[in-house]
Amino acid sequence: MKPDRLELLATYKADDIQHLISHKKSEIIPADMQTYILQLDSMARLFHYHKHSYSRAVECLRKEWPELTISQAREIYRDALEYFYQDDFISARAWDLKYADAFDDLARVAIKADKMATAKECYAKAHELRTKQRESDNHQWAAPNFYINVNVRPEDLGYASQKLMDIARRAEDAELKAMILGLETTEAEKRRLLADADIQDAVIVEDNEYEDEPEQ
Repeated sequence: MKPDRLELLATYKADDIQHLISHKKSEIIPADMQTYILQLDSMARLFHYHKHSYSRAVECLRKEWPELTISQAREIYRDALEYFYQDDFISARAWDLKYADAFDDLARVAIKADKMATAKECYAKAHELRTKQRESDNHQWAAPNFYINVNVRPEDLGYASQKLMDIARRAEDAELKAMILGLETTEAEKRRLLADADIQDAVIVEDNEYEDEPEQ
C-alpha cells in the first residue's frame, strides 16, 4: 500500500523542506515528493487570495501546474488545508478580536470615503465580535469540582480527630448544665446535681453567674 504523502512529508526535516522550497531542488527528497511539496507551497500562497473560494484556488493551481488534472488539484487543495492548519494554535477568541480590529480599520477608511452606511456596518460587526467574546467569558464559570476519597482521613488534612459520640456527649452536657444552673435552688444543691451528672467544668461565681472553668 502506498504511504500517505502527508504522513511521508511529516518525516522530513524542516531544513530539507526549506532548502527545496528555496532552491526548487533537493538531493535528499525523492523527485515525486519534491513536486508534491512545491505544489503544496503554491497552494499555501494561493490561500492568501482564494482561501474562501475552493474552485478559484484549484483553478489558479492548475494554471501554475498545467500537468495537474482537476482531481489532482483538488487533492492538493485538501492536503494543503490539512497540512497548514492542523497545528493552528490561535484561539477563536483571538481571531474574533483580530477581525474586530480589522473592521474598525475598515470603518475609518469608509468614513474618509464618506461612506457612512458602510462605516456603520463595520462598527456594528466589530461590536458584535467583541460582545460575543465578552458574553463567552461571562459564561465560562463552572462550579468547583470536589473529589472525595474514602481513604483520606481528616487527620491527613491536619484536622483534629473527633468522635461523633464525644461531640454528642458535649452537646448534651452543655444543655444539662444550662438546665441545672437555671434551677431555683441552693448553690450547694446545684453543685451536687452537677457532680451527679459528672459535669466538672462549671463553677458558680460570687455574682451568681455560672461560667465554664478554663482549660488547664
